[in-house]
Amino acid sequence: MLIYVILGFLCEKDMTGYEIKQKMTISTSNFIDASFGSIYPMLKKMEKGELIKYEEVVEEGRFKKSYGITEKGKSEFIEWLKTPCTFSPFNYEYLSKLFFYKYLDDIEIVRLIASFQTTVACEYNKLALIEEKHVHEMGVYEHATLMFGKEYFQMIMNWHDELTRKITGKKDNEDENDKEI
Repeated sequence: MLIYVILGFLCEKDMTGYEIKQKMTISTSNFIDASFGSIYPMLKKMEKGELIKYEEVVEEGRFKKSYGITEKGKSEFIEWLKTPCTFSPFNYEYLSKLFFYKYLDDIEIVRLIASFQTTVACEYNKLALIEEKHVHEMGVYEHATLMFGKEYFQMIMNWHDELTRKITGKKDNEDENDKEI
């Protein structure tokens, strides 16, 4: 999928590998992200496949490669966009572990859930910050994917709140300050 995200970015404008990574960080990181160690080999592969081309530019005294999409790349990208999506259920290590939490005591389970919720909350906060700083730069579909990520993370946090209440025997109307076991 990385190949198509890069092609999509290059449909907008020519970019360096660094700019592609920066764009990914503020736009697609909630559903696809990649390191420089993945981006640069992919760019090389895409160049060999004639999906992109590059030109060397000098910026502030440094040589940089600026990548652009070719007609072949644009055509392949559009064909990919037109291909119907398939649905596949989530494949999370976390859910595999949660399934077997019956072998742990409740205090440990609640601790693990709280730890996971903290991780999810951090991801939610990253997206909220991206939205706050970059919403004015986003098109309707870019913003829609960001909102999907935020709502998805919020659903996960809410779902875990309910699970924790079931484990601890707390009711929805009990004081929120009594969350600790």
